[in-house]
Amino acid sequence: MRNYVQTYRVWESNQLFPELRVLNNIDLTRRDLDQIKSVKWENLNWKEVGSDGNKIIWLELTEPFNDNIKSGIKVDIQLIGDSIYQIHINLADSLQNIGLGSKIYRSIVDWAGHLYSGKGRRHNPFVNNIWKNLKEMEGVTCLSSKLGDICISNKNPDKEVLENIFSKLSN
Repeated sequence: MRNYVQTYRVWESNQLFPELRVLNNIDLTRRDLDQIKSVKWENLNWKEVGSDGNKIIWLELTEPFNDNIKSGIKVDIQLIGDSIYQIHINLADSLQNIGLGSKIYRSIVDWAGHLYSGKGRRHNPFVNNIWKNLKEMEGVTCLSSKLGDICISNKNPDKEVLENIFSKLSN
């Protein structure tokens, strides 16, 4: 087994932050807002659309929203030690504080198998609320430590391996 603890600590000590992709500021119609509020996380579909060539995977929401809404959502996954997926999400102002963030996180936990967030890397205080909501949702196992949080899909065949890696990082 690779030395995940050493990889993580080296990564953390670099204090490098990925460059997030630029998103569009968008205007929402009443119909758009109603659709966003009523959509279930299970209906959000993702595909990998590229990378920065340096451990950042770019995701694109494929369904169920129109192109206007999708242009206001950017989600990137940063690979830590080739095994841990840290999410970076950027939402247009009009898409914030309406519950979409929690739905995106939950859908990506199943899509990717898990998500991690280092507590020292959270730049938006609302992310703490998203993680609190995520921990209360069904179908995931969430663990916390002084370093960060991880939520693992209960469908993930590597669930126990990820729990072990996270517990080693926490020590």
